[in-house]
This record gives sequence, C-alpha cells and structure tokens, in this order.
Amino acid sequence: MSLTLHWAGLVLCFLGGLWITVLAWQRGILWGLGCLFIPVIQLIYVALNWRETKSAFFLLLAGFVVLILSAVI
Repeated sequence: MSLTLHWAGLVLCFLGGLWITVLAWQRGILWGLGCLFIPVIQLIYVALNWRETKSAFFLLLAGFVVLILSAVI
C-alpha cells in the first residue's frame, strides 16, 4: 500500500512539474530552460503566471501530499 502511494505521488509530482515546464516553454525559451535546469525558477514562474499554472501547481502539490502520506504510513 505504502509503495503504491509512493509511486502515485512520484507520478503526480512528475506530471505537475512537466506541465509547468511545458507552459514555461510556451512562454519562451529562457523560461523553459530555466524551469528545466533550475527548480527554483519553476516556483518563480508559477508565482508570476498564476492564472495559467495554478492547475499544474496543485497537481504537483497533490503529489507532494501523497508522498508525505506514504512516508507516514
């Protein structure tokens, strides 16, 4: 059970991060490269473009919650 939750959390985090990175690439090449190689830039991008990225951010956040839940179990 815990291993399944762990993998589900990893998949959700991966998909949320990938979604944010794709949105950043659509905005511009520098945003895309920044989000790809420097994770902090992803948070800055989300803060500056909240309307477009809030769904992807909440998917990423859900993945972190599931990962924490799997660690507790």
